Amino acid sequence: MNPYVILIIQIFFSSGTYIIANAATQSIPAANLTFIRILISGSIYLLYLRYSKLEFRYKGRDLALLLLLGFLSVPVNQFSFLYGVRYTTATSAAILYSTSPVIVLLLSGIYLKERITLPKIIGTILAFAGVLVIVLDKGPRIGISDMKGDFFVFIAVLAWSHYIVLGRKVILKYGALNSTIFAALAGSAMFLPIGLWSSVGYSYSSISGSLWLEVIYLSIITSIVGYILWYSALSKIEASKVAVFANGQPVVTAILGYIFLKQGISLAFTVGAVTTIAGVLITQLRQKSKVQGATS
Repeated sequence: MNPYVILIIQIFFSSGTYIIANAATQSIPAANLTFIRILISGSIYLLYLRYSKLEFRYKGRDLALLLLLGFLSVPVNQFSFLYGVRYTTATSAAILYSTSPVIVLLLSGIYLKERITLPKIIGTILAFAGVLVIVLDKGPRIGISDMKGDFFVFIAVLAWSHYIVLGRKVILKYGALNSTIFAALAGSAMFLPIGLWSSVGYSYSSISGSLWLEVIYLSIITSIVGYILWYSALSKIEASKVAVFANGQPVVTAILGYIFLKQGISLAFTVGAVTTIAGVLITQLRQKSKVQGATS
């Protein structure tokens, strides 16, 4: 499948994560919610391995890198995000995650030796500016009470950015599905002791039916489908160009809100959305020119 189609699908699936996570963490502590997520997603991964032919061939540096990816994806990224989003707003979390393309752009140049070209720089800045226009139009809450949440969400952003960049080396060698599954299982195993400790004295029977739907969304759509789609695209195009698509999530979230929740779309949103899309397209210009040159 075309990597850009994959990324568009991924954006639609993940666009609701901020809102759902913010709602779920108001009722379920972050450690417990992360524990439930790894139990559900881990069980599905193990079930898949039971009937698939995926081989575990990681040794030496590759094994160390896989373990690092697992640590970044679950104990750091997932837990820090859920802990942070409980104390801040979905909008603030979206702003912070919109900085990930800039971080990935820099990390890609350092770790992967990807060229930091002018189209990448201009496109990344435009995409971030567009998202900023959108979230400011919605009036993000800024105050002392949010600083704790924003700090942990930004830790998650840093972990996610490193996960994207460092993961590219692994997926090019072992494949997107293989790398996603084994990294997720490694990270889940690392978080397991924390999850068991947090479960002492916590009543999971208190979780309502509607809340379980939110948990399932975060466990399957975000933790499994989203991760696999992301790594699938990453196996085909550069990390810095994949990451900038994350800026499309706030745009899609607002559009879905307009369609299903009848929320209005302002002029500022329209300007921000167009700016974001233009930025994303500009970051892809260099790659397209290469493809055209190779086929001409």
